Amino acid sequence: MKKVYSFSGLVLLLGLLWSVESQAQCSWSGYSNVNYPTINCGSFGPNYSIGSGTYTYFTAYAGVNYTISSCGSSFDTQITIYDANPAWSYRAYNDDDGPDCGGAAASISYTATYTGDHLMILNRYNCQAHDFTGVSAIVKWRKNTSGCVAQSSSTWQSIGGGNDANWFNECNWTNCVPGTGTNAIINNNAPLPVINSAAVCNTITVNAPATVTINSTLTPTQ
Repeated sequence: MKKVYSFSGLVLLLGLLWSVESQAQCSWSGYSNVNYPTINCGSFGPNYSIGSGTYTYFTAYAGVNYTISSCGSSFDTQITIYDANPAWSYRAYNDDDGPDCGGAAASISYTATYTGDHLMILNRYNCQAHDFTGVSAIVKWRKNTSGCVAQSSSTWQSIGGGNDANWFNECNWTNCVPGTGTNAIINNNAPLPVINSAAVCNTITVNAPATVTINSTLTPTQ
């Protein structure tokens, strides 16, 4: 938990601001032994035990909003997100009072701008590289069904929590549900899409033997 102090003088105030900012990009010292955790759509995946000062690879899709939570951990946690575009660039950070819970356990809402490998860094406050008590944090991931930012393409592929045929189910697409500027790519991932109300996309590519059942309309804009 951060402590806030009052100082007089411009120099001390600037020093404090620099100190707070410097805490917002924690580093890492080792691998967490969790390799690409399960990310369900609309609900959290399993809990993972992750030690302080470690990194965990996860795959994120551009435009998709994720929640990463350490709520329920027994110590004051911090979460930092990096992606590989370019090599391990800082993207997001949370210490206290995140979107999943209040208090000292960190949680973060993150919208990816890059499809591919990301790093989740878990630290004990203040950016502690090791938890010498031997206690692990509890960390879990969720793909959210709202807040998606439309991308140039999206592929039909349930990535956790989909498993229905609804074209408009966010969980059935790698990125967002296609809109006027999105190229829809349909792979043979059952159940295959069914359109029961008017849908649009930029272009559509259906890779055999996949099919699309259209009970309403699908309008490509290109």
